[in-house]
Amino acid sequence: MTSHEIQAINQDSQQTCVQVAKITTPEHSQDVNIIDTIMFSNVINVIIVIALIIWLMRKFNLLAILAKRRDEVLEIIKNFNQDRMVKQHQLEQTKNKVKNINQEVLKIMDEGEHVAESLSERIIMDAEEEASYMHKKAHSMIETERKMASNLVMQDVTNAAFKIAEIHIKEAIDERLQQKYINEFIDNLDRLKV
Repeated sequence: MTSHEIQAINQDSQQTCVQVAKITTPEHSQDVNIIDTIMFSNVINVIIVIALIIWLMRKFNLLAILAKRRDEVLEIIKNFNQDRMVKQHQLEQTKNKVKNINQEVLKIMDEGEHVAESLSERIIMDAEEEASYMHKKAHSMIETERKMASNLVMQDVTNAAFKIAEIHIKEAIDERLQQKYINEFIDNLDRLKV
């Protein structure tokens, strides 16, 4: 409100006070009834209260304080609405996750079974390869041992045969025959030299 409006209100209240004073004088009391008095006094009271409120608002700058407080409340409401939207979005996401949890569990179980089967097959293949390798190695070792045993037996048989032959030759050839063979050998050598 401007100062002109306040002055107009003050003039109106003064005129009203003058009218009330005239009404309450004993000579005019007959003309005015009680209802008019109450009505005029209420109007005056309302005008005085309004003027007081306007004066207090200007004195203490209540409009700025109220505007500041209103802005704070609006900011709180705005923040609350934003938080509520975020929480609702999070709630929807959580609901979707919970709704799809059974599908995700089944998917994980299928993947686990697939991995387990793959690992099982690989372990079996590795075991079969290892068994095959060990079987071949065992056969190779057996064959090597057999050959070594065969060679040892052949050596033993050969050695035994030489010993038997030596003994048999010694028995078959006596000293005289040996001397005769030696002499013939020497004669053959002499002839060859000639």
